[in-house]
Amino acid sequence: MSHSLQDQNVTRQIDLGVGCADSRLRRRLPPLKAHALWAETYDSDPNPLLDLEERELIPLLPNLEGAFVLDVACGTGRWLNRLLGRGVRKGVGIDLSPEMLAQARRKEQLRDRLVCADCTAMPIAAGIADLVLCSFAISYVARLERFASELSRVVKMGGRMILTDFHPSCHRRGWRRTFRHAGGVVEILDFQYSIEEICAAFQANGFALERILSPSFGEAERAIFRKCGKEHVFEQAREGPAIVIGAFRLGNSRHLGKGP
Repeated sequence: MSHSLQDQNVTRQIDLGVGCADSRLRRRLPPLKAHALWAETYDSDPNPLLDLEERELIPLLPNLEGAFVLDVACGTGRWLNRLLGRGVRKGVGIDLSPEMLAQARRKEQLRDRLVCADCTAMPIAAGIADLVLCSFAISYVARLERFASELSRVVKMGGRMILTDFHPSCHRRGWRRTFRHAGGVVEILDFQYSIEEICAAFQANGFALERILSPSFGEAERAIFRKCGKEHVFEQAREGPAIVIGAFRLGNSRHLGKGP
C-alpha cells in the first residue's frame, strides 16, 4: 500500500483495519477497550484481512478428526465455530474481552466452550492441545516470551500451532489497525514485533517453524474493496504483504523457559 492511502477520505470510506485515519477523527485505544467497542460489529464489518487470512490458512490446517483445538484470543469465535465443523473432538476458545465473548456465545455451538482469561495464564491443562490457533492477536500481547512459554505448556508434544497477524511491514507503509465506531475511527494500539522476533520467541520455547507466509491481497479480496466503494485503491493495497502466517510444531525437546 502506498502512502497515498493515508488520505483521510480513503480512511473515512474504507476503514477495513488497514487505513490510516485523520488524527482529528481518530481515537487511539488499547486492545481491550477497543475490542469492547468493536465487538458488536466485528462479525458484520467487511474486512479483507480476515478474508485473506481464511483463504491462506485453511490449506495449512492439519487433519482435525478427533483433535482438541484451542482458539487463543478467539474474539467472537469466528475460527472456533468453523473448526468445530471439521471433525474436532473438543474445542475451547479463550479471550480476555467479555464483550467479544458475549458475541461468541450467540453462536449456538460455542456457548459452553468459551473461557474469559488472559492468554499468558490460561486455565488449561498442560500438554492437551493438538492444535492452537491464534488469529490477529500476537501483536496485542505485551509479554511475547511469556505468551510463547504458555502456548508451549498447553500444546502436546508434536502438536501444531498456527499464528496469524497484521504484517509487520504494514506499519512502515502507513497502515493502521482501525475500525469505525459511532461515526468516527478507532485505532487499536499494538506492539510492533518483527517476524524474526516472533519466530525466535517460539523457537526458544520448543516450537519448530514449519512454514511462514506473507500473502498480499489478491483478486479474491477485490469484491470487499468494491463493496466499500474503494475498488480504485485496490491495486495500491495489494502491492505488499498484508498479513503474516506462521505454522509451528512443538518439537521433541521442549525448552522450558522461565519466561520474562
